[in-house]
Amino acid sequence: MSAQQNIRIVRDYLAGRGPELMAEDATFHDWTQPEPIRGREAIEAMFHLLYDEAFPGAAAEYRNWVGNDDCVVLEFTFRGVNMGSFSGRPPTGKSVEIPMCVIYDVKDGTIRRARLYFDSAQMP
Repeated sequence: MSAQQNIRIVRDYLAGRGPELMAEDATFHDWTQPEPIRGREAIEAMFHLLYDEAFPGAAAEYRNWVGNDDCVVLEFTFRGVNMGSFSGRPPTGKSVEIPMCVIYDVKDGTIRRARLYFDSAQMP
């Protein structure tokens, strides 16, 4: 697929326009964690925990999208207030504003793998 088609797939997925845009057996590598998250259902559960429970109302401000025929790189800032437990810790009530970068591998119209990079010391 073209770079623009792959960017559209990732944009649509992040906008909530179709969980089927993530492959059933996809993996999500948060490099601050010892193991990747495996499978669409587990990845969706992780996003729910992050955006709806640990940081309700959090948002990602997307800045740069770069793509080619098999991947999309997205630079963004995650902003939220820690109001629920996160990574086994109780809520802190602290605001966060964390620059992040994620690389999505896209094949045959679906996201196959994501790799997230950020400074974990900025998390509450």
